This record gives sequence, structure tokens and C-alpha cells, in this order.
Amino acid sequence: MKTYKQNITLITVILAAAALCCCAGQKGKQIEKGTIKSDTTWSGEILIKGDVEIAKGATLTITPGTVIRFDRIESHGPANLYDKTKSKNVAFDRAELIVRGKLLARGTKDNMIQFTSAEGSPKPGDWGAINFQDSTDNIVEYCEISYGDTGVHGHGVQAAVANCYLHDNGVAIGFKNVKEHRTQGSKNIFNNRIIGNGGGVLCGKGTRSAISHNEISNNKIYGVFGKKAYSCHVRFNNIVRNEKGIILYATKGCRVSQNNITDSVQYNVSMLEGQTWNVDARNNWWGTKDAGKIRSLIWDKAVSYTHLTLP
Repeated sequence: MKTYKQNITLITVILAAAALCCCAGQKGKQIEKGTIKSDTTWSGEILIKGDVEIAKGATLTITPGTVIRFDRIESHGPANLYDKTKSKNVAFDRAELIVRGKLLARGTKDNMIQFTSAEGSPKPGDWGAINFQDSTDNIVEYCEISYGDTGVHGHGVQAAVANCYLHDNGVAIGFKNVKEHRTQGSKNIFNNRIIGNGGGVLCGKGTRSAISHNEISNNKIYGVFGKKAYSCHVRFNNIVRNEKGIILYATKGCRVSQNNITDSVQYNVSMLEGQTWNVDARNNWWGTKDAGKIRSLIWDKAVSYTHLTLP
């Protein structure tokens, strides 16, 4: 017959073994740097230990509830797929998910996909980005994206980013076109929470963007930045408490309407020197009906030839 002390010892051993198994299970699947060349599905716990690229012709599908963590790899170190000191487009020196094929990351409202840092004390820039390169028909939906350099990034990409929560990134979302890629960038960004990043949404060179029904708040530099975009439609958003609500530079076809743009630290709208195209900004709420107060929160470097239409 086992003594009381023997029973306690046996229970202790069993519990320790169970804890060890539990911790091992939490690590999930570990993925070293490399290229995905055929259709692949990720689920459960994923730890990414270097650059992972989805090749042309391949689709990566990520199931609801999947948690993807990125190790903070050595800058320009052996876990990079490319020499990023020479690469123009694959620009992040931390681990990134490079999408040349297709990404279908579709969580659900109650079971979101997570992209985040593996660090115990995470901070913005621990990992690079979900980095689309000359890629079409991508979906990022019901995902929580945090602690990246740029959460969702792209050069020549067609993508929808919807119902996501992006926080604590250097920039939450940023796209532009590059001449080396055939795909002309277009993105639909709707119904997201873009909160507490360095920058919110960057609409870069040559892109077409529809930004609607988002909460864009408490971002340290800007809420929305149109920078040489071909067109940028900003409608039905709550753009509040950002350093600058909207910044515009050399952006054509910009429409800003039916937004709540208030409580910016500096300016609700900042028109930089290169913004030579007119912008219709009627039918927004600025926190006041006083025309003088509204205009006092608009900064225009080139007053002589740029016109922002206000109520």
C-alpha cells in the first residue's frame, strides 16, 4: 500500500509532466525561414522564426483562431530570405510574411486570427509585416495585428482589409505601387479598429483606396496619409484624437465626406506643399459649426494654389 507521502509525490510528478506537456503544446508549429510553394493551411499556434514567402501560384489559408507569432530576429541576419540592404521592395529587416501568391486570412468575429510578436515584452517593430508583393485577390478579415513595423504592407497589391483590430504597429496599413510590378494597387479598408499605432493608414504612390466605416484613433503621427495616391476616398470614418487627422501630399481624386474628424492634437487636416489638387471636404463633422474654428484646424502649406472646400 502506498503511503500518503508516496501518493503526494506521484501526484506532483503527474502534475509536473502535465504542465510540461501543456507548455510544449503552447509552442505549436515552428516555421523556419523558407518558401511555401503549394497551397497550404495554417491553424493552431504558429511560431515564425524567419522570413516566410508565399510563392506565385500558391495560396496560404489561415483558419479562424490561429495565433501567429514572429520571433524578433537579428536585423539583416541569417533568418532573412533576402539581402534587404539591396532589396527595394522586401524592405523589412525583421521577420515577415511575404505574399507573392495569395493570402486568405479569414477569422470570425468571435474567433479572430492573431499576428503578433513572440517577445515577452513586445513593442512596435518586433516583426516586419504581412508584406504583399505584386499580388491579387487577398483577404485579411477579422484579424488582430500588433507589434509589426507595418501591420499590413504592400507594393502592387489588391487586397481587402476588413473587421480587423490593428494596434501598436509602427504603421497599421500602408500600400504603394512600384514600376517593377504589374499589379496596380487597390485596397478596400472598412470596418476596422486602427488604434494606437504610429501611423494609421498610408495610401501611397499610384494606389486607389476606399477607406470607410473605420475607427481611426489615437495614432501618434496621423490617422490617414494620402501620399501621391491616385485616388483616396475617405468616408464614414471616426477619425479622432490622432496627432494629425488627415495628411495629404500630391494626391489626386481625394474625397473626404461623412466623417467625424475631431480632437486632433495638431490639425484635423494637413495639406502639404505638394498637394496641388483640390479636395472636397464638405459634409464632415469637425466638432463645431463655427467656420473660423474649423479653418483654424486646417493647415495648408500652399494656400495660394490649393483649395480645400469646406462648409
